[in-house]
Amino acid sequence: MPEWKDILAALVTLIATFAGAWAAFRFESRRRKTEEDEKRIGAANRALYVIYQYWNLLEQFRKEVLEPHRGRQDAWLNLAAHPAAPVATDRFQPNDLQFLLQVERADTYVTLMLEEQRVLLALNLITARSSLVLNEVFPRMAGAGIGVGQPIASDQLEHILGVDVTHKLKEITTSLFKNVDEDLVSLRAAHDKLRSTMKALYPSMKFLQVIFEEPSVAA
Repeated sequence: MPEWKDILAALVTLIATFAGAWAAFRFESRRRKTEEDEKRIGAANRALYVIYQYWNLLEQFRKEVLEPHRGRQDAWLNLAAHPAAPVATDRFQPNDLQFLLQVERADTYVTLMLEEQRVLLALNLITARSSLVLNEVFPRMAGAGIGVGQPIASDQLEHILGVDVTHKLKEITTSLFKNVDEDLVSLRAAHDKLRSTMKALYPSMKFLQVIFEEPSVAA
């Protein structure tokens, strides 16, 4: 029959082993949580940067291309064409941002994904219009002997371009003004929503804050 001192020693050893294992478990859990938090914060800051990149692309296009022709009846024709259309070099990383679906403001994730689709649509419209002007409009005008800046009646011009090209050009140009204007507003809202969501999750952490310049009309 074991003596009490042997039983006590075994208990002490058991308790010490359990305490050590528990401490190791708690340490590993804290390490993993810290690592996960750092990944989330990094992903959010990268997403905030992407929002700014999108906004800056569209804002430059608005100032340099749209504003000089805003409200003009000939905007559909004379809006500048870009041989190299603006390109978004960075994108949201959906896998890195999926944690947003698990938080109270889960719609933040949906907002970001929809915002990217809207921006890409605007960039595709820019590309489509430029391609139409460079590949259809300019060759047809040149074939008709119409020089750059040469005055021409609108009905004659539409006859030269054809109904299909004229209609496409007008529709795409109208959509460009609408999409770019709306996207510039919604991108600001997406930035504020993502940042406030992250600040609610991590109040003591720092997150990128973009100071958007106020829209200005090009001279």
